[in-house]
Amino acid sequence: MTPIPYLDLSRGRRRFESALAERWRRVLEANAYVLGEEVRTFESAFADYLGAARVVGVANGTDALTLALRALGVGPGDEVLVPAFSFFATAEAVVLAGGRPIFCDVDESTYNLDPEDAAARWTPRTVGVVGVHLYGRPFDAESLAALASRQGGFLLEDAAQAQGARRRGRRVGTLGALAAWSFYPTKNLGAFGDAGAVSGPDAALVERVHRLANHGQTSRYHHVEIGTNSRLDSLQAAVLNLKLAALDDDNASRRELAALYRERLAGVGDLRFPADDPADEPVYHQLTIATAERDALQKFLAERGIGSSVHYPSPLHRQPALAALLPEPPELPRAERAAREVLCLPMFPELEPAEVEAVASAVADFFAGGARS
Repeated sequence: MTPIPYLDLSRGRRRFESALAERWRRVLEANAYVLGEEVRTFESAFADYLGAARVVGVANGTDALTLALRALGVGPGDEVLVPAFSFFATAEAVVLAGGRPIFCDVDESTYNLDPEDAAARWTPRTVGVVGVHLYGRPFDAESLAALASRQGGFLLEDAAQAQGARRRGRRVGTLGALAAWSFYPTKNLGAFGDAGAVSGPDAALVERVHRLANHGQTSRYHHVEIGTNSRLDSLQAAVLNLKLAALDDDNASRRELAALYRERLAGVGDLRFPADDPADEPVYHQLTIATAERDALQKFLAERGIGSSVHYPSPLHRQPALAALLPEPPELPRAERAAREVLCLPMFPELEPAEVEAVASAVADFFAGGARS
């Protein structure tokens, strides 16, 4: 069987090589490597795309989260609620901003933060909540925003995996006080290196992120607060400008592939797909299934040349660096189960339907007893 990669960035790169070479040539000739025209163009175009008041580019997604938290006022002694099932940076950024992450369980059908569990963990020290649009599927922003509003706190969107997704008709990235974006090469909207951004409905708040990302400057050599150096460079912005124009078509391809997976794997073994709200428009950054036989299935697929990946093999409260911050690990059974059972199958816009058929056939073979043949 011809190997099927979990992700093949080269297929996507080839689509943009010619046009990108011309854009990069202009950047190099203008000597505009940092905060140049390509950056300004992207910030404006992405804001228009999202329907956001403003977007500011930063160096990467982790900086986007950390700077957004700082702009929202997080500091020593502040608690911020985060889902226990997410990438490490979701909680790491809270620590980097000076706060303390409080881990919440996830909804067992969606793997997104459970609003009821978050409400139960809000204390007088809590200043806000970070929701993650995990795997490109919007979280329950209305419930979390209402919780934050009742408690006088903020909702921050971790939108690193959800470029282009809609929650009940609205683009994610406009549903909270701020939203943090990663444009790591594997994302739906990915650069050819590290890149990130922060968006939001309040232009003044996003402007504070911009100031913090540029050494706290209000004008050249006039620093009004301690910031850092986190800027989107022009070469990566040029990539994002090209790929933004293709994002909706690419996401449509992902949805078609996801529908094919769901059709071919319906009723197979104990497989479960994360539940989608029919009013939402997910973008399937990952095509995720869950099974109690996850590890054996992954091994079976690898033996047949089919790539897969586990996002994520450990809940955040079990990570050594974060567990050290806790008096004792909380009981978060749904996050624990997700970490044991989720498996991500090949998913990228250039993936061929025939490749999806082959992956689904191999998965079905496993549950039909092929693992023992």
